[in-house]
Amino acid sequence: MPLNPWRLRLLDVFDRVGTVRGVAAELLLSPSSVSQQLALLETETRSQLFERSGRTLRLTPTGRILVERARDLRDHMDSIEVELLDVTRGTAGHLRVAGFASSIEPLLIPALQEVQEKYPGLQIEIQEIEPRASTAALEQGLCDIAITVDEEDGALLVPGVTTVPLTTDPLQVVVPAGHRVAALDVVPLAELAQDRWALDLPGTYLGELVPRQCRREGFEPIVAGRFSSYGVLLAHVSAGLSVAVLPELAIPARPGLVRRPTTGLADRRIVAAVRRANRGRPAVAAVIEILQRRAQDLGGVGAGPAR
Repeated sequence: MPLNPWRLRLLDVFDRVGTVRGVAAELLLSPSSVSQQLALLETETRSQLFERSGRTLRLTPTGRILVERARDLRDHMDSIEVELLDVTRGTAGHLRVAGFASSIEPLLIPALQEVQEKYPGLQIEIQEIEPRASTAALEQGLCDIAITVDEEDGALLVPGVTTVPLTTDPLQVVVPAGHRVAALDVVPLAELAQDRWALDLPGTYLGELVPRQCRREGFEPIVAGRFSSYGVLLAHVSAGLSVAVLPELAIPARPGLVRRPTTGLADRRIVAAVRRANRGRPAVAAVIEILQRRAQDLGGVGAGPAR
């Protein structure tokens, strides 16, 4: 029973995105081409891999078994490929490293400066990516290492992906200089119930977390603005137009701002996520080692066991 690795990849993507159109969009194919290739895969396996429920196409139990085995096969093939490349290249080549906005300046850029000094043959491409998009980016091959936030919601518990702890990042209240709570050592969110708030965008980690915690404290935050850029958000606060909660990494020292610890919000756990097939690559291992050391310099938990 010959199996085509390309068709197995289509099946893997279908399991993740759930629709033929989604597969087509991710892999830049036409939906009809995807449907044709998946039909050929059923012919190759002599098995029913899909079933229809109304207009929805779903994997059968046989299809799910094949997805799991195909992922194992893809990871094994990828490991072989990178091993062969690394035999000749060593700690060299090209790596794509992704990080969320507030991790790039204090952590990622200094780490990659050290990488370039130590391994001049290793070319690094940096990209900014939201934490909630990091797992999909790894699975799609859009990056080799993703600096992300473990929200402990299971999003990083994906077959084929492993994580390495880097640091913790406490969430802090940010208010304008001269605000009535600026003299407090710790600021409970309830002290800011009557203030106007600057929030991250809906659907983002902080855009959902902060309003949810405010409600637990007994009030609905009055929204003065939502911003994707922490720099713009901080300018809004500094101008006296709002208050906010941000991670410590995202709050540079600047005139007009006061930051204080708060209560009820756990520290963010920052990790490096990588596909298991790539974890042993010399280049990947070298970059993660430097990231761990730089993270320790930031005062977080630093290195820990991968999972």
